[in-house]
Amino acid sequence: MKHQFEYIAFVDAEKTPGVAKKIDSTVASAQKLGLNAKSTLLAPTMSGAWGFIKALLSTNTEVLFVRFSSLLFPFLFFPFLLARLRGTKIVVDVPTPRKSVLVELKTSEPRMLVRMFKQSISLLSASWVLMPANLIVQYAQESAWYLFGVKHKTLKIGNGINIPEDLPVALSSWQADDTLNLIAVAQLADWHGYDRLLKAIAELANKPDAPKVSLTIVGEGEAFEPLKKLAKSLKIDSQVEFTGFLSGARLDAQFNNAHIGIASLGLYRIGLDEASVLKAREYVARGLSVIGAANDPDFPADSDIRLMVSNSDSTNDITTLICELPTKTLMSPSELRKYAEENLSMESKLKRILDKLN
Repeated sequence: MKHQFEYIAFVDAEKTPGVAKKIDSTVASAQKLGLNAKSTLLAPTMSGAWGFIKALLSTNTEVLFVRFSSLLFPFLFFPFLLARLRGTKIVVDVPTPRKSVLVELKTSEPRMLVRMFKQSISLLSASWVLMPANLIVQYAQESAWYLFGVKHKTLKIGNGINIPEDLPVALSSWQADDTLNLIAVAQLADWHGYDRLLKAIAELANKPDAPKVSLTIVGEGEAFEPLKKLAKSLKIDSQVEFTGFLSGARLDAQFNNAHIGIASLGLYRIGLDEASVLKAREYVARGLSVIGAANDPDFPADSDIRLMVSNSDSTNDITTLICELPTKTLMSPSELRKYAEENLSMESKLKRILDKLN
């Protein structure tokens, strides 16, 4: 039977489970929309690269999703053309603006020669590697260099998430006299900017009219120990709990006790002034308002759902926002869940993408 939808990705599911989860959600959403859908994940190795090319050459799907890979795509130009000649509609999923990847390489790749090689491949491949695609999906604004000749078929859209019917919703909304329980869930890295929040919490301790604040940080990663040390040095370790990695019922329990989720606060550190952060959407689906930095295509700047702070090192705007929360009317957990289902679900995003192909 001919598959109507296939997602092919060059990814290590064990090392990047979040990416694999997103792909699984996309395929599951395609199935919910009535499509015969499957995914093909290939390890980022030489044999995996050859398998990727063979998969392109042999696919008989109607709609082909391909996750962008800067190192692999220069070799896929002609396989893409052959797939197009067979009638396949190709959607290239670009998870992070390529201009931002160049900036991120400066810190993520310590080997100078390797870094220069990767940057050169990205710059030289420019936009021509995307030209065979029918549609290019971006989640934040791209630079003119990478949009040259393909801007007309580029769709900027917010990330979608899978929202299971049994996903628990937060138990209660925050009342001004209660302790404000914040939760931050991530594979902890510097660009999450949680150090800004810790410094803000320390400053709030010296403001007599400020709400009482507690913070739960769930996750591990390179920033885990630096954040613990910072909390201790700021003398707020009694207000901050580091749980490490949690899942299932233990993670649900932390969300049940939370009032507001903390999305990325340091996107400027990787050159982003706009991003479609998955975690922000997961918070809303669980019935939590969100504090985040930088623009997001799914939330207007004056949204009562995603409360914006500056995309900078400043802590003043964070403390000001928290101090003003008692005067704000936040949406209830059930209202937030409804908003997520109608606007942030993978099904709603995928339907919009598929409509663009017709």
